[in-house]
Amino acid sequence: GEPLMRRVVLIANTSDMPVAAREASVYTGITIAEYYRDMGYSVALMADSTSRWAEAMREISTRLEEMPAEEGYPAYLGARIASFYERAGRVVCVGSPQREGALSIIGAVSPPGGDLSDSVVQATLHVVKVFWSLQSRLAQQRHFPAIDWLTSYSFYKQYLPDTFEDKAKGKEFARMVQEAMGILEQESQLAEIVRLVGAEAISAKDRMVLETARSIREDFLHQNAFHEVDTYTPIEKQYEMLRLILHFHEQGLAAIENGIETTELFKLPVREDIARAKYLPNDEVDKIIAIQDKVNEQIKGLSPVAA
Repeated sequence: GEPLMRRVVLIANTSDMPVAAREASVYTGITIAEYYRDMGYSVALMADSTSRWAEAMREISTRLEEMPAEEGYPAYLGARIASFYERAGRVVCVGSPQREGALSIIGAVSPPGGDLSDSVVQATLHVVKVFWSLQSRLAQQRHFPAIDWLTSYSFYKQYLPDTFEDKAKGKEFARMVQEAMGILEQESQLAEIVRLVGAEAISAKDRMVLETARSIREDFLHQNAFHEVDTYTPIEKQYEMLRLILHFHEQGLAAIENGIETTELFKLPVREDIARAKYLPNDEVDKIIAIQDKVNEQIKGLSPVAA
């Protein structure tokens, strides 16, 4: 198709413009988006940021001497935000030729100090079905995309199994996602203990949880947008990558039960193969599956520590 900039409409609204113009810019943008949607296009609208839009509403409401609500915002803040996001969706356009259009809205909320209890954030969370919580600490750690996996959520997860032709595989992927989230939550609970007493003071199984959580973060969630392969990962490859990480976790826990030290598990050469799996070409998923056999072989080759 055409280059990206030929397919983009930009509406710039700076802070030194009249407050009424700042409020109107959001409606202008979505009206233009609906125009192209009705032509049968799939449109993505990025609103950055709805917090500034809400501040403009607050300023206008103050000048009109309306009754303020929480934090000085007008009482109709939630209704305005809801009516904005509810204009998204897929439609069958009237007239001819027969066509379908879609409008997706991505709204950026920038609360003061990253406070998620802010009125604009809470009003947005009551409406949207997907929330990505961007954290500066992750960006400072060079973890991109800097999305906090513990505070972000999606109500579309229920449709995940249907994205696979093999429905059984889709259900298995949903189960693995749930298991991976459980491991990440355990890591957050163990992190404070490790900071106080060190990793050696916790049990071997807990150390395995920490190592698997690190692998999920760095080998699965972390993504390099400038890498020709890692910039896009089809869902079939995502399935095998997560399956590989969780397979190592399960085999590692079984090895710990048999007396294998975690230090020996973490030094296995196959750990490097797991870390590099995301850089394998997307049409070479079979190589990721083959790494599972290397996991089994190398763990079987370890000797338990004598009691």
